[in-house]
Amino acid sequence: MFGTERLGQPAAAKARNLRGILIFRDLEPRELTLLAAECSWRRFVRNDVILSAGQGGTRGDVHFVVSGSVRLARPTGPNGRIAYTDIDAGGQFGEMSIFGVSDDDLTAIARDETVLATMQEERFIDLLSREESVSRALLCQYARLLRTREAASNSASESRPGLTGAQRVYAELLALAEPRNTGAGVAAQLFVSRLPRHRELADRLSTSEEVVASAIAELVRLDLAEREYPGLAIKDEAAMRRLCEARQD
Repeated sequence: MFGTERLGQPAAAKARNLRGILIFRDLEPRELTLLAAECSWRRFVRNDVILSAGQGGTRGDVHFVVSGSVRLARPTGPNGRIAYTDIDAGGQFGEMSIFGVSDDDLTAIARDETVLATMQEERFIDLLSREESVSRALLCQYARLLRTREAASNSASESRPGLTGAQRVYAELLALAEPRNTGAGVAAQLFVSRLPRHRELADRLSTSEEVVASAIAELVRLDLAEREYPGLAIKDEAAMRRLCEARQD
């Protein structure tokens, strides 16, 4: 991990902090005290890199977000699309390796000042086997997440039936973009760090590569976007949203 500061706190304070972790809420105070002693505690400032894809570090460990929040970034396919997930205080990440899902491609960055408690994977597995409340809370968490994603997917597929191919491209680019501060006194841009290939966008949006290429070229021509290979800077979010909403005669 990078840019970190080890956190010194009394054991009782650390145990109280762990009670804020959602999957630990039914644990007894004695168990929380034992767990707190076995965790490593670190504080991160905004934009600190916690894990970096391909650089190992503490992969295999489970990280509990005691305060602040963490942004996770994972590639979702061979064409460069990145999926972002925010983990707020009370949540955790890194436990997927327990279920055979590799996190080697995961990048984690502190969104603001953040405190993490990190537990070794073996200790977490032992906890799951001994504490039914933690196992049950974790399963319920996954079930809610799956239901939420299914609902979002169904909503996305049904909510834009009247859009043209170009408008679907604009909407997808806005969905992929992340805020980027361009400097003091300058409005923040949106930035797609790695623009998917035209073929991938076309397949995803049920349109043609020609429509995708033309839509992106039109954004550049109108000075609403600028290519910054391998990404795309969106210079006028409001104008792009108006394009998405414009009615087609």
